[in-house]
Order: sequence, then C-alpha cells, then structure tokens
Amino acid sequence: MDVILRNALINGGLTDVGIEDGVISQLEPKLEGRAKLELDAGGCLTVPAFVNGHLHACKSDWRSSLLALEPNFDFTDMSARFAGIARVKRQYTAADVLARAETTVRLAVRHGTCAMRLFADVDADAGLQALEGLLQLKTKYAGTLELQVAAFPQNGVFSAADSTTELMTQALDMGTDVVGGIPWLEPTVDAQLAHIDLVLELARRYNKPAHFVLDDTDDPTSRTAELVAARVIELGMQGMVSGTQANALAYYDDAHAERVIRLLKSSGMTIFSNAHVALVTTAQRHQPAPRGHTRILELLRAGVPVATAQDDIDNPYYPFGRNDLLEVAQYMAHLAPLAWGAQLNQTLAMVTHVPAKAIGLEGYGLSVGCKANLLVLNAPNWFEAIKLQCEKTFVIAHGKLISSSQRSTTLNLP
Repeated sequence: MDVILRNALINGGLTDVGIEDGVISQLEPKLEGRAKLELDAGGCLTVPAFVNGHLHACKSDWRSSLLALEPNFDFTDMSARFAGIARVKRQYTAADVLARAETTVRLAVRHGTCAMRLFADVDADAGLQALEGLLQLKTKYAGTLELQVAAFPQNGVFSAADSTTELMTQALDMGTDVVGGIPWLEPTVDAQLAHIDLVLELARRYNKPAHFVLDDTDDPTSRTAELVAARVIELGMQGMVSGTQANALAYYDDAHAERVIRLLKSSGMTIFSNAHVALVTTAQRHQPAPRGHTRILELLRAGVPVATAQDDIDNPYYPFGRNDLLEVAQYMAHLAPLAWGAQLNQTLAMVTHVPAKAIGLEGYGLSVGCKANLLVLNAPNWFEAIKLQCEKTFVIAHGKLISSSQRSTTLNLP
C-alpha cells in the first residue's frame, strides 16, 4: 500500500484510510500491514479536499502591479480601481499571470484545496495573455491538482467595442475548459440576451460547461439570473451551467423572487454565493448598508444547490483573501446565516460536495474507489474547525502528501 492515514475521524467514527495508485482502496477501523507512508490523523476531522469553484486567478495580487505603475494610487475610489485594473491588464504577460496565479494556487493547497476553477479575463485589455498563463499553470500541476480554466469576458461582449467575441472563440480553440459570461454588465436587455446566447452557443459548440456572473448589483431591475435560467431550460442544458452571486435577487419583491428561485431550481444551476465579496463590493447606495448577498436560505429551502468560493484575492472587487475555504465558509455561516446546530454542516457541503458536482469532478468523496484527495483538519468536528479556523494538518492530493502544517504556541502565563 502506498499510504495509510490512520485514526481519521470520518462520519463520526475513527477510520484507517488505505491509498493505492492515487485512489482510496480501503476504509477500515484498523488496517493491518504497513504502507510506504504512514500518517496519523490523531482522531481529527477528515473530509474530502476543498473545491474552489470560482476564482479570478489572473487578477490576484493586482495591488503590487498597480503600485509599480502608480505608487500613490488611491484605492478608495471605486472608479479609479476599475481604471487601474485595465492599466494592469494591458501590462499582462503570460509569465506574469503564471507567477501571481501560482502563488495564489499554492496558498489554496496550504489551506486544503485541491480543485479550482480559475477565471482568465479575455478582452481588449488582457488579450489572451491571462488565459495563456493559467493554461500553463494547469499543465504544470496536472496529475497533482484538478484545475479548470474559464475564459471570462470581464468587460462584457456587446458593451465593449473590441474583439471579445473572436477572442473567446480563440480561447476555446486553445483548450479552455469553461465558457464564462457576465451578461448583467451589458447596457440593454437585448444585449444581455445576445451575451447569454453567445456564451451558451459556444458552450454547446465546444461541449463545455458555462459559468456566468449574474446580477452582482443591488439594482432590482437587473434580471440576468432569470434570463439565463429560462434559456438553459429552453435549450435543455440543465446541469451544464453555473452562476455566481445573483445578488439582485435579494432586492426583488418577494413574489418575483419566489418565481425566479423556482426557475433556478428547474434550470439545474448551482449558485455560487461568495458572500464575503458581496459584503464589500455591492453598491452602498442605502444606509445602513445592506449585506448585499443573494437569498441563500430561500435558495436552499427550494432545493437550489448553493456553493461558496474565494472568488477574488487582492483585486478591485475584494482587497483581502488567503484562498482559504475554511475562512470563506465562516463568512457564509455569518451572512447566510447558517451558524447554529446542523445548519452549519451546510457550509461544509458548500466548499466540498456541492462545488465538486457543479464543476464536474469525477471520483470525488470519501468512499472506496474515490480519488484520494483528502484534508485532515486539526479539530474534532466542523463546528470547532470553523470557530477556531484550525490548522490543516495534512493535505493529500491524488494519493500524495502535498502539504502538512502544525501550529505551535507557547503561553508564558501564571
């Protein structure tokens, strides 16, 4: 046997996990024999490795790039931030994007994530440089991490007088895994519908999944979540499309929101609610400022799959981020809210099984025959892991130990 992880707390009981050829081969209370590598989980909670289903990796750590161009840049002005990212993207090289994204991915591994959907801006500012960098990153970590690259028209398609449509097609010809879209930025409903149809047509032509950023605004007239859901149903693309944010849903009247939620359920879409980002970036026209995120509890009650993801790290939309889905899950527990009793366990599903299914991971889970992508949290249960933001003791990907951590503190007190 290649690896035995002993004394892992799985589904409430202590279990030894046997791993061969990158796959879970045995799950027993006590495995006999020895392995090439033996690890002791010490009775700590063991879960499938985290899955980050939405991360704008090409824009991570943009602050240092912008300060190199403009040392006295004012980050408090939102319009200036968006102008700043355009300047940074015009300086992109594949090597630059690869370096910053690799730092971001290595942070994710340290914090227990082994699968990520990485978004690359494809537009007149970035060209195909971001995409090339992320495709190189995917190749570099093939066989260790599950990385998907999404071509994302960040500036819209019909609102920008550029060659974004042609660039998106070129991106798919280069081997992009996912077709991204952001129709709510388009200036008219007709342009939004054309944007949606373009993305879904490309997804069907190339047999790729689609992933939209939807209604990331407090404007109650923004309706792209329902437009996408209706088109997905019409085209029979259920299960092939995901959406992120859908924050305007929180600003609809209750009757209309209920209709939209039913439509989302019928569409089979997973909604990624990245509540920590919404809390910071949703327009603050109202005081006291609303939380800004979508109707998470109502979506869950209706049976709509809800996941959460890091989304942004140190870019114009979100200034923080450690690429740690345990931290992201804690934000979700606060903002949904899903903080008490068994409710909290839904936040574990939001960073494991739900996004894994949404991005189409095969062999995901903690059963014999699943890929050996495991995370040992230094906590006796998910509540304690969330509360204390515990260390990630072992991270195993494809049956290999790729990260180990130990936190040590000495208190000199009476």
